[in-house]
Amino acid sequence: MIVNNKLPQDFTIDRYGLHVRFVNESDAEFIVRLRTDGKLGRYIHATTPDIGAQIEWTSRYKQREAAGEDYYFMFESLDGKRLGLCRIYDIHPADFTVGSWLFSPAAPMGAAILADIITREIGFGLCPEGRLLFDVRAENTNVIRYQRTYKPVVLKETESDVFFELSRDNFEKYKMLHLRMFAPKQ
Repeated sequence: MIVNNKLPQDFTIDRYGLHVRFVNESDAEFIVRLRTDGKLGRYIHATTPDIGAQIEWTSRYKQREAAGEDYYFMFESLDGKRLGLCRIYDIHPADFTVGSWLFSPAAPMGAAILADIITREIGFGLCPEGRLLFDVRAENTNVIRYQRTYKPVVLKETESDVFFELSRDNFEKYKMLHLRMFAPKQ
């Protein structure tokens, strides 16, 4: 439940067959393993393999979380297996950003897409009249192809990145394409 445009400190949600909670210090090893994986990490900012540094970063993040400035989510299977990560940050009344979307290759097919949908649902819940801003590395053609299924506006393209803006209307309109493919049947 969102109160005063903030998520509660004990936030969790089960949706589309995934359990979502905030990242905490005990997730540091999993986060470092994903972020330093050569294949997974090729389109994200470099991360040190130092688990202690990740614990320190997470401790600082928890302060931003408490202030409602930044939310870093851990996505798990319903039986508790860690699958991946995503963040909402730069949260303003008119817009928010989603990023740090990273999933284990061992995650079930479609889990990363479902997590992205959940993260956007949460973001639009925090900013009901807002727009989603995000960027994708230009070389990450698979993710760009996925993002274009929502019909976002391309704000800018550089040699290294494509910057997008997505309205709530387009998100709601096109998310069903992915839910039909990947969400567990009820």
